[in-house]
Amino acid sequence: MKLNPPDRFRGTPQEQLQQCYSYLFRLHQQLNSAVTALERVGPATTVTVAQSRSPAASGTGEIQSLKSLIIRNATLLRREMEKLETELRGSYVAVSDFGTYLEEISARIEADPTALTQYYSFMSSIQANLEQVESSFRDYLVRTEGYIRTGIVEYEGEIPIFGVAVGQGLTTVEVDGETVVSSDHFRSTFTARRLSFWQGDTEVAYLSDNRLYITNITVLGAMDFGGKWSLSHTGGFTVKWTGA
Repeated sequence: MKLNPPDRFRGTPQEQLQQCYSYLFRLHQQLNSAVTALERVGPATTVTVAQSRSPAASGTGEIQSLKSLIIRNATLLRREMEKLETELRGSYVAVSDFGTYLEEISARIEADPTALTQYYSFMSSIQANLEQVESSFRDYLVRTEGYIRTGIVEYEGEIPIFGVAVGQGLTTVEVDGETVVSSDHFRSTFTARRLSFWQGDTEVAYLSDNRLYITNITVLGAMDFGGKWSLSHTGGFTVKWTGA
């Protein structure tokens, strides 16, 4: 069965609505005809699941294909998930002749069988009374959000990977309405086999299998190689033999 896309609707809003209704009605009839045809085919139909040519990947590929096939052609779909949600809020206000300080923080906790996630939001502001105190600013505002997730943090094929993910969302600092600091989307994930650091969607460094993988590095002190060589920048760039 071929489902043709709808024609571009034209005319007044009422005419376009009538055209949309007509298209949906025809689509409904086509889908009913397709369902009737499938019922006539019955259980004798056999579907072959494509397999990967690689023996190592054939099992995973076949499982994913079969899972997708089952879901797409399911006659019964049911998902049961117990979920707990709660939110906590706190605030702090200080007012004096020199100005006003306000701090607000909230924590939202979500729990289900896959993970426990804690979302945090923080905001603080200072409004200075310039008539009473000398200050280079009148308004100072800080906003930031973050989260901590424990449970399933990623999937490796069909296998869930359990761990901890810590993320810092958009953070801004504004002085008199002008943004002076802005950073976005830093996070780290820790699992039994890998420690990763992310900036946005890019994994910038990770530790796995007794090795550290990183794109760029800044050394603030010295580096030691197996207790035999020392690399430092004291008095210039020096490489020193320290082993026996």
